[in-house]
Amino acid sequence: MSITQRSDRMHGEPSHHRLFVSGLALVALVAVTTTACRSAEPPAAAATPAPEQRVDVPALTVAVGDLESTLEISGNLVPQTRVAVMAKLPGTLSRVTVDIGDRVRAGQVIATLDRREIDAQVDAATATVNVAHAGIESAAAAFASASLEYDRAQNLFEKGAVPRQRLDAAETARRSAAAQRDLAAASLAQVEAALRRAQEVQRDATLTSPIDGMVVAHNYDAGSLVSPGDNRPVIIVADLRVMKLQAGVSELEAGRLHVGMPAHVSVQARPGDVVEGRLAAIAPEVDARNRHFAVEVRTLNPDMRLLSGMYGVATIPLQRVEKVVIIPREAVVSRGSTRVALRIDRTSGAGTAVSGTIVEVPVQEGLSNGTHVQIAAGLKAGDTIVADARRDVSAGSRVNAIFAN
Repeated sequence: MSITQRSDRMHGEPSHHRLFVSGLALVALVAVTTTACRSAEPPAAAATPAPEQRVDVPALTVAVGDLESTLEISGNLVPQTRVAVMAKLPGTLSRVTVDIGDRVRAGQVIATLDRREIDAQVDAATATVNVAHAGIESAAAAFASASLEYDRAQNLFEKGAVPRQRLDAAETARRSAAAQRDLAAASLAQVEAALRRAQEVQRDATLTSPIDGMVVAHNYDAGSLVSPGDNRPVIIVADLRVMKLQAGVSELEAGRLHVGMPAHVSVQARPGDVVEGRLAAIAPEVDARNRHFAVEVRTLNPDMRLLSGMYGVATIPLQRVEKVVIIPREAVVSRGSTRVALRIDRTSGAGTAVSGTIVEVPVQEGLSNGTHVQIAAGLKAGDTIVADARRDVSAGSRVNAIFAN
């Protein structure tokens, strides 16, 4: 068959067959076009991984320094010597010569009672003593006269000039005069004792300061009625030149102390003001109520900066080490029976911007002063650690180290 004939045959085919063929051709064309367009598009980018989660933790760099172990005791400061001046006699105060804050000397008159009646008693006792002295002089004269008369009677009796009765009478008179002399002497001693007692009462009516010091309490004014049974003293005098701080320490702490150790005393009322003192006493017996030993720190107070009743803290150095690794106490935490620090092994960053991984490092602690501790083994200077190991971070955690300014 010729090509012309075949063509004519094809032209002779039904129209619906031609439409079907055309549709297939169109579908094929679209498919080819779509494939071509897809092949022309750039390849899709790969999926971005999620950023790594890190925890911010306070951090510090381990350093070397000196460390001193101390013991702190606290309590109220009181004068080493404090004396309450009480009235020894009942009566009315006629005058009070001092007031709070006045300085006084030992023996200085600070108050007196009304002494009019007491002075009258002293005058009467003095007069009685004078009478007794006159009586003893009269008795002594009578005894001397009786003794002379006895000597004469004895001389005459020996010569036979007087009878025996005259000698006996003279002897009796001499003995009587001697007894009167002895009685007069006893009476003198009695009235002198009464005078001394009256004078003692007279002295007790005058209140004097027993020590050098300062008046710290003044409870009665002139005209007040006082008696020995009063609960309050008339005046209280304290020597503030030496102050003492008393406190109690445990058995372990007492074993580390000895008399004479230096102490640095500070008071709340004077921030930053420190005075030097000494451990002056350690009780040799424990207080059964609290199992503490009483200790006493004394410090000089020449300029009266420290006042009675101020709350003070005495810091007593116990032991000192130099050029050792030191970290804050809270940078060490217990893991079972092991003490560890949380070291940050750096993975990136420098200076104050450091990221890293937490590593639990067993450490051996040495001396401690309560806020810092010596690390004898486990860390070295320059290591970066978590400043507070009590934070909830575990070994292997990724962290950002935040350094304090």
